Amino acid sequence: MAPLHSPSVPGLTAPRALLFDYGGTLVDEVHYDPHAGLMAVLARAERAPAPAVLDAIVDRAARVAREVADRRDEHHVETPWPSMARLVHDVFGTTFIDSWSDLELRFWNAAVRTEPTPGVHAALQAFREAGLRMGVLSNSSFGAHVIRHELSKHQLDAFFDVVLVTADYAVRKPNALVFDVAVARLGQPAASTWFVGDRLDTDVAGAHSAGLTSVWYARGQERPEPGAATVVVTDWTALVGVVTGGVRAGGS
Repeated sequence: MAPLHSPSVPGLTAPRALLFDYGGTLVDEVHYDPHAGLMAVLARAERAPAPAVLDAIVDRAARVAREVADRRDEHHVETPWPSMARLVHDVFGTTFIDSWSDLELRFWNAAVRTEPTPGVHAALQAFREAGLRMGVLSNSSFGAHVIRHELSKHQLDAFFDVVLVTADYAVRKPNALVFDVAVARLGQPAASTWFVGDRLDTDVAGAHSAGLTSVWYARGQERPEPGAATVVVTDWTALVGVVTGGVRAGGS
């Protein structure tokens, strides 16, 4: 594919590959009920816990969330969902009919509901027609099979050549190590890859540290800071225009 040039940032060469953040960028999480997820998992226990034990399980799940899951961004270390689930259930000797992978998906389906962000389908189609390779890199304790499953609910999964989650790589964005893996999996050099995300602290900072062109998806920001990322857009239409050289967007 011949290089494209965007007028938004002088000398900026359009990408040969695009990496996207997941939550807040491709989809919005509109519902999260971890208690419903926990109950769905316990429904697959080989023996139902007694009421007193159930109360203790609920309390321990809240403790694990508070002391482990909620501190992931603080340390930039990922904690896979099966490991956290075992921190809860192994204390009580609970065994399950299903595999941990199946239980993970069961928890997700009961606990999480998402919606695609406005305009994402048309944008991804335009990028695909332009011949760009595309991938997802998500800060997620859930496995790649879960994130692909959720993307498939919105007919988004087929757009992506790779879907990577930090649960598989120990570290979270903005650690450059996980960006390096994503770039390698896409098969394009970092200099030819743009990363699109809604968070400055993880997505933009991580892209910069790994040598990618950063795109801040600043949806809902009335006056986003122009120099916060290499490219700043507030909607998907604007991003399509920048990638194909058709519109002007804020940048450094």
